[in-house]
Amino acid sequence: MRLICPGCGLTASVEAWLNDAEARELLLVVVRLPHPLPEACLPYLGLFRPESKALAWKKAGRIVAELAKLAGSGHVQVQGKPSRSCPPRIWAEAMGQMLDRRDRITRPMPNHNYLRQVAWQLADEADAKGEKQRNEHEKTGALPRERIVSTSPLAKLMGFDDEQS
Repeated sequence: MRLICPGCGLTASVEAWLNDAEARELLLVVVRLPHPLPEACLPYLGLFRPESKALAWKKAGRIVAELAKLAGSGHVQVQGKPSRSCPPRIWAEAMGQMLDRRDRITRPMPNHNYLRQVAWQLADEADAKGEKQRNEHEKTGALPRERIVSTSPLAKLMGFDDEQS
């Protein structure tokens, strides 16, 4: 079986990726990320790659480890602004927005500061939306409906995705 890197297009056998200690370490960190970050982080890594050369496994591993620490904290902090709750889906959405704007991003990116800013904006919007809903529920006296959230592929196939209320 051959794997293709979505960031740089490198094609190599699974054995080649697993025989390299730094590549293996990177893959282990990626698969341990909470859903939906594994799918989002590999293309995001491409933003750290210089246009003319490949991203080293060691640097990619460091970047993903930093990302795991950011997402694992459960919040996002931007200098001069209050901390916001930031679940993995917001981090993934922020990475997606950055990839949509990749032609406007100076590459290689030196750090995750721009990701923090995008994630903070999304988290702030989510907080504002949640507060608005709470205020509406207080005015009407209605209790918010509980949500059942599932991220399993089978649940998504059956139409029970995490965006439904």
